[in-house]
Amino acid sequence: MSIHRLLLNARHPETIGAWVAEMAYRTAAPVSEAVTREITAGVLGYNDPLMLTAARESTARWLRTSYAWEVDPAQVGFVGDIVSGYAAVLRHFLPTGAPVVVPTPAYGPLLTVPELLGHPVVRVPGVETRAGHRMDVDGIERALAGGSRLVVLCHPHNPTGRSFSRPELSALADAVSRHQARVFSDEVHAPLNLSGRPHIPYAAVDERTAAHTITATSASKAWNVAGLKCAQLIFSAAGDGPVWQRVAAFYLRSVSRLGVAATCAAYDHPDSHDWLARTLLRLRANGDAVAEAVSAMPGVSGSRTEATYLAWLDCTALDLADPAAYFRSRAGVDLADGAEFDGPGHVRLNFALQEPVLAEALAAMAASLRELRGSGADPSHVRGGLTDRTGETA
Repeated sequence: MSIHRLLLNARHPETIGAWVAEMAYRTAAPVSEAVTREITAGVLGYNDPLMLTAARESTARWLRTSYAWEVDPAQVGFVGDIVSGYAAVLRHFLPTGAPVVVPTPAYGPLLTVPELLGHPVVRVPGVETRAGHRMDVDGIERALAGGSRLVVLCHPHNPTGRSFSRPELSALADAVSRHQARVFSDEVHAPLNLSGRPHIPYAAVDERTAAHTITATSASKAWNVAGLKCAQLIFSAAGDGPVWQRVAAFYLRSVSRLGVAATCAAYDHPDSHDWLARTLLRLRANGDAVAEAVSAMPGVSGSRTEATYLAWLDCTALDLADPAAYFRSRAGVDLADGAEFDGPGHVRLNFALQEPVLAEALAAMAASLRELRGSGADPSHVRGGLTDRTGETA
């Protein structure tokens, strides 16, 4: 069994792990080489100003060449990861106790972190259409009219895999601007664009969005280096940079020197760009395989993933209280529970797996549904107490 499969199924060792958002692929050679050079040098100390300056410049080049977004390197700040950056924005750029709008479904920490810091969360469910998930901009505007001061945008969207269009982003900008609110835009999955149309950074839509947005990004998802702890905050609003400078040193303490080296290698090296291009081809093929398999699964539906390597599957028609527990127990596939994203009755499937493993997982899921359908089992009985293959009771 490969080390990558072991990492992904470590939560439930006798299952196929398709739950956590990391790829079961080795990272790009220049990234590995950059980390190896740091280790070989034998000095694993703090980050130094030269490295940080290089990483700011690398980030700005990546944003310019990838998205035509001109960012001054001085606008780039560093945090350990996206969630840490989110917490920093809540602490330093939002009035104490101000409510936060989180469109749902949403990556779990986007829902839980504000409440830990004293900010009530206003959940605004998205709209599911035949064309896929959509933000409920009218609902977001009602929340802003009720006193919320920050909208959390996950773009591309985790867990649904949507890549929001310019008209959708502009509609959100209209609502935010009318209420003089702010946006925290989590764009960590931006390089993982499977749609064929370019990613549009929210802050780059127009002058209004630049003036009310703090953007979070990282090489962590696209190059599979989340454990190296180096994410970036982009301060496009004129007054935000000085605020950040007063607290930047505190957050820099959680940024890994190895992560900084990996970030520069990912963003700058042509071979890293080639690796990403090949990986995107692989992910598109895997996404097609998921869409084809899901279309033949009775009671399961989902829209094609436009970005990320995540498929959001609607299992509500199965009438199971916990679809994730069902698939873990009956198919041996460990999926993320939709309830963690405020999407009960759904599961999130990571398809950045080795292709034979993905095929095995999809076949096992389909077989478990045929078994459920053929057994004539009452789904309420299935709800009662599934015992999965790890011995845990679901």
